[in-house]
Amino acid sequence: MKGVTWVKDLYRDEIRSGFLVTAHRKRVWEIELEMLAELERICEKYGLHAFAAWGTLLGAVRHGGFIPWDDDIDLVMLRPEYERLKEVAPREFSAPYFFQTAYTDGGFFAMARIRCNGTMGMVPEVDYFHQGIFIDIHPLDAVPDGSARMEAIRAYQMELYALTMEEAKYRHLVAAGAKLVIGAEERAHILAMPLRQRLRLYEDFQIAHFDDSQRVHYYSQEFYPTRMMFYKADLARPVRLPFEETTVLAGAGYEKTLQDFFGADWRKFIRGASDHEGTIFSPDVSYEVFQAAWKKRHARVQ
Repeated sequence: MKGVTWVKDLYRDEIRSGFLVTAHRKRVWEIELEMLAELERICEKYGLHAFAAWGTLLGAVRHGGFIPWDDDIDLVMLRPEYERLKEVAPREFSAPYFFQTAYTDGGFFAMARIRCNGTMGMVPEVDYFHQGIFIDIHPLDAVPDGSARMEAIRAYQMELYALTMEEAKYRHLVAAGAKLVIGAEERAHILAMPLRQRLRLYEDFQIAHFDDSQRVHYYSQEFYPTRMMFYKADLARPVRLPFEETTVLAGAGYEKTLQDFFGADWRKFIRGASDHEGTIFSPDVSYEVFQAAWKKRHARVQ
């Protein structure tokens, strides 16, 4: 949005909570908030909701913005709304923004990212998908409620995810003789599918069971569910929280969500590490330029 600045004192270093926040980091944040504004424009148009999660939710409540050492924005969407966003994204997002999924960039995760062209938010060793500065959008799926039926569904969900996005890890489990719920014949059939078809199978399964529980969370690529739980009833009552010079959406009961995930001392400032310590960020240099230089340099070394 032209003429709008989302981060105060954008071009000045400052100390926040005893941590140096450089102007460079602020400019990365600014681009991420510009992408958030574009996402929220689209969400409003289609009646969708993207909620702050993990460090973004903690930053909103505890810091009124980014955690000083954080470098990205994490959002979650209920699975049906997430699928609707994927449907409209190709016609709604335009340059400099790119809506990234495993369908656009093979080998990517079963989540989405909005990327910014002409920038860099990349892991140097990875060169097979768009690596501009990004914000993350994670789909929320049903959480087992303790019943035998839901536990069986969860076991199938996890294996289906691994077959889709963590094939090498899954083959290792098979070779190690792990107890698995998907039989050999069905497993072979799924593995024979192209990645897109496998991913669609996984997504359809999650949609089919979305109404089976009142709790939801994001299933990560680590073959187990993350611990940040959300209640559908809370997300049905969204609230706005200050975040830098704008706001983010959260579900009612967000303090309990933070306590359950981060522990009773979640308000205490404890310097943590970014989840993207190996990622290089630049608001000025394109990942494509960096990749070309990286490859050239390593070709000489070899």
